[in-house]
Amino acid sequence: MHNLSDSHPRNLGLSPFLPPVLLGFAASCFQIYLIREFSVHFYGNEMTYGLVLGAWLLWGGLGSLFASKRKFSSSSFVPILLLVVAVFPVCLAALRLSRFPLHLLPGEITGLSLMLPFALALGFVINFPLGMLFVLAVSADNGNINRVWIGESLGAALGGLVVSLVLIPRLSNWQGVVLVGAAIGGAALAVPGPRKKYAGWAAAALILAGFWVFDLPSQRIFWRPFDLLASRDTPYGKLQVVRLKEQVSLYSNGVPVYAGGDTAAAEESIHFAFLQNPKARRALLIGGGAGGGLAEALKYPGTSIDYVELDPEIVRLSLRFLPEKEKSGLLNKRVRIAYRDGRAFLQSSRETYDIIVLDLPEPANAQVNRFYTREFFALARARLSAGGVFSFRVPSAENYISPARQMFLASLYQTLKSIFSRVEVVPGETNIFLASAAALTLEAESLSARVEGLGLQTVYVRRELLVNRLSRLRVSLLKDLLVGASVRINSDLEPLSYFFDTILWNSQFRSLEAEILAGLARVPKSWLLGLPLALALSVLLLVPGKKAVFSLVPLIFLGLTQIVAEVMLLVWFQTLHGSVYGRLALLLAAFMAGLCLGAIQGGRKQEIRRSRMLGLQSGILLWLIAVFFLLRIRLPEPFFYLILCGLGFLGGHLFITANRLFLQKKTDYGLGYGLDLLGSFFGALAASSVFIPLVGLPGLALFLIALNGLTLIAIALKMKS
Repeated sequence: MHNLSDSHPRNLGLSPFLPPVLLGFAASCFQIYLIREFSVHFYGNEMTYGLVLGAWLLWGGLGSLFASKRKFSSSSFVPILLLVVAVFPVCLAALRLSRFPLHLLPGEITGLSLMLPFALALGFVINFPLGMLFVLAVSADNGNINRVWIGESLGAALGGLVVSLVLIPRLSNWQGVVLVGAAIGGAALAVPGPRKKYAGWAAAALILAGFWVFDLPSQRIFWRPFDLLASRDTPYGKLQVVRLKEQVSLYSNGVPVYAGGDTAAAEESIHFAFLQNPKARRALLIGGGAGGGLAEALKYPGTSIDYVELDPEIVRLSLRFLPEKEKSGLLNKRVRIAYRDGRAFLQSSRETYDIIVLDLPEPANAQVNRFYTREFFALARARLSAGGVFSFRVPSAENYISPARQMFLASLYQTLKSIFSRVEVVPGETNIFLASAAALTLEAESLSARVEGLGLQTVYVRRELLVNRLSRLRVSLLKDLLVGASVRINSDLEPLSYFFDTILWNSQFRSLEAEILAGLARVPKSWLLGLPLALALSVLLLVPGKKAVFSLVPLIFLGLTQIVAEVMLLVWFQTLHGSVYGRLALLLAAFMAGLCLGAIQGGRKQEIRRSRMLGLQSGILLWLIAVFFLLRIRLPEPFFYLILCGLGFLGGHLFITANRLFLQKKTDYGLGYGLDLLGSFFGALAASSVFIPLVGLPGLALFLIALNGLTLIAIALKMKS
């Protein structure tokens, strides 16, 4: 039996707090950089993040369970940690050069079937040993799981802050990994142990130095046969400027922001909207300006333009590398540039615009999906003048609209139609959506006459091409498909369109994933949520209440609850207050601070009873009920930090309480930690990729309420048995 409050450290020397802090710091930093690099080389949406995070948590949990069943010396802590420090850069290099064995072109998107093996392999190599290290740290500290949990939480919070606030704004991802690895290795030398750790640190330092030097050359290898002109890692992603012959293109996380000289894209993004109201005085362009949109809009001499771009580096790189003709729009006196999230800009602006053009990528993730919801469309309508026009475009198909594409396009059309009385859609390889309270026209003759009357110099928006593209038959057939499809409205609380885009993306590979996702979209909400609840109830009923292991069962659902609630809150925060990236570190630090405070509180009392676990489970249930009722309120930003801190406090307190109850009966330091991570694994896979788009944030909150309610009832019943 272990008295955790009175335990004393051994083997790890004068600083028992240092190893778990290093563990948390390493895990947090490496997880951030792995997800960022994974998003660059594979399709970076919530499905990608769910796979990487899920694989990470799975192997961390299994590593903890593995170490708890084996005998490892605590002196192995530093060598294993240094091994991870040395191996992590090698994994990132393998990820960057993976396109060659996979026979992919630069910037080519891939299906989930190619992502999954890489996510599982990298998760195993990196986080399996980190999961083992948690058990070694607890064992070396005489079973003081409280102190190790607090140290790991503090290290994770520190790692998130350092990477997000210090390293990412100043260094590339690979350079940041080098500094993180050097810091971990240097600090690890302060942990007493065998002298061979110095040889391990020397080997790790050599690999890190080579990694720093290999950063830019490896990017140039990746982009062959393109010529890489510049690369920047910013808080919003990796920007890369490449050139093939005379064409200069800009990519963000491997996805094209624009291709220099893509006149067709620039013309159609602007002119179909502007020709509806050619005398517009004020126009707003959200994204797309650097790729030629501004130059086209400035062909209307009476129009002044507000151009909103989230990442300032896009404009800086464009001014540096684009030809004079193409970058002239960025320097024109009729253009005002604002570096802000487009939705946040529109929310705070009191300007009225005659035209609003949304020129962002299609809603492939929750971040971009915020610009295609009913709430955003209503915000755009409120900022339009009488008869003003709102427009956006998404990739489509020239002649055949597949069922997957029909669902995607119909969700956008019907959402837009729920706000605007007049909606028209231009057919073609790209569909241009036009919306207004006034009449709109897609008559080829009328638009051609306006182009000629204004003297516009256009290549693709001209009479010869418009007559074919805007034939009445093509326009009416497309509209019939969009009106006739049975789809739900895309909203902030039910962001459905990015799920349909994921189905569409996977359908390009004729993969089983697309069929599975499409099938899930047809499953009623009650079934999607009911099956996991039935499985949870089975687990709660099957584990005997008198067994020590039952004390740890709630940790499975705690891990799932915390990761799902975190994702839910981050999506909610992002919707209300703009891009979450700049404040992600502070939000997660608030949660980790809560974990620390909860763990400290959980380790204070000498005597521990199941009644405390019952009270904490009740607190989590009340927290979830409060969040459910707050979801439809526009909460100020500081409230999110308090909410996350509260979740962390309850979770940290329950984790320590459950483990102390378990360790009174049985010595197994890794079981509780492993179960918590495995629960988080299931939550990470399901939350962002399936639950959030298909059941919405309120439905997800109700699911968590039901899950934790069942857990509370089971704890109460087992206490009486």
